[in-house]
Amino acid sequence: MKLQILPNWCKKLGLTVFIVFSFIAAGDDFVNGFCDGYNSFQPIDEKIANKEHVVSQIEHITTFKDFFGAKTLRYLDALSILGILMYMLSKEKVEDDYINQLRLESYQLTAIVGILISILLYAFSEEIKLTIDYFVTLFMYFYLITFFIKKRIY
Repeated sequence: MKLQILPNWCKKLGLTVFIVFSFIAAGDDFVNGFCDGYNSFQPIDEKIANKEHVVSQIEHITTFKDFFGAKTLRYLDALSILGILMYMLSKEKVEDDYINQLRLESYQLTAIVGILISILLYAFSEEIKLTIDYFVTLFMYFYLITFFIKKRIY
């Protein structure tokens, strides 16, 4: 079976869509992580004196959520996943049987590793609360890394 693949120019479009919408969708998390890291390097006496101020300041940084809304951020997150999917399904500059074989091997390895990770997570943590987008995003990242390594090594 031959999978219909998007043209090569879709790689650039997919990567652009992924980067733009990922930064918008995760902007508040980036800012809060940066602030947490910055505040962890303050001297201990200053932390104790400003504890209420620092905690209240970090908890209220929701610039993107206030501007776009929580539901819109979820849609933008889905668009970033579609962008990386577009990147995955785009042709290489030179598309031949060798690239198709590498793509198939990468999908197989990624599926096996993804299933093993899911089983291990379920076996060792009964109270894990992850949504499907974590698994889909991890699957796509791992596929891209595997395909890149296989393409460079062989």
